Amino acid sequence: MGHSPPPSKSLACQRDPDRWFDRAHRGDALLACLKCSARPWCAQEALKCRASYGMWAGVWIDERHNDAVPYLQAIAAADHCAPVEVRPALVSITTSHEPPVPAAPAPLRRPPASLPARLLPAAVLARSSGNCEVFTENCRYTFDRVVSRWRSEPGSQNSCPAELFAACAVCAEIVAAMDPQLATRLGYLIDADRDPAGVPFHWRGSRWVLLDRDGWLTEMAEDARTA
Repeated sequence: MGHSPPPSKSLACQRDPDRWFDRAHRGDALLACLKCSARPWCAQEALKCRASYGMWAGVWIDERHNDAVPYLQAIAAADHCAPVEVRPALVSITTSHEPPVPAAPAPLRRPPASLPARLLPAAVLARSSGNCEVFTENCRYTFDRVVSRWRSEPGSQNSCPAELFAACAVCAEIVAAMDPQLATRLGYLIDADRDPAGVPFHWRGSRWVLLDRDGWLTEMAEDARTA
């Protein structure tokens, strides 16, 4: 069953559509999308019309519709996409002079508890709502790749979503070049003797979470946010 369309002119993108097709305002558009309860409907519309440019349901499409299809499908199939409270960033990743990063969107739905290795990227996609899970200052907000948290790759294949996070190409490169101590403190790197589900992760620059083994995440109390 499809999601009902919102009333005409009731959404921010309908009142000011130019912003949703202006690369310079992509961050503002994303913030509005992440607070919007019509994301599943919008994702369905983008799939129907094969949208090739602009911000659709929180997914930026830059002339490559097919690249956006997996993210749009995940959002369109969500049981619900609750509006998200926009909160200021708690910690700056690089310098104290950076502007606040956008707040994190809610995960789409809880994936099954046990996942075959081939389905791990799909679990990370559902958890991330098709957006980067790092959010540095120059973040593209897209889900370009899945990054392992292991400091050195374990001998066996990744076995659970807690070992992985979604990143855009820019943030993935920033994390790869980051000082190892800082990356470890933020939970982007973990040692082989640590349980990845028990190591706090600085999620989207705005909150501390535990990435659970079943593909979900758990908010952490303020006094427990250390890796």
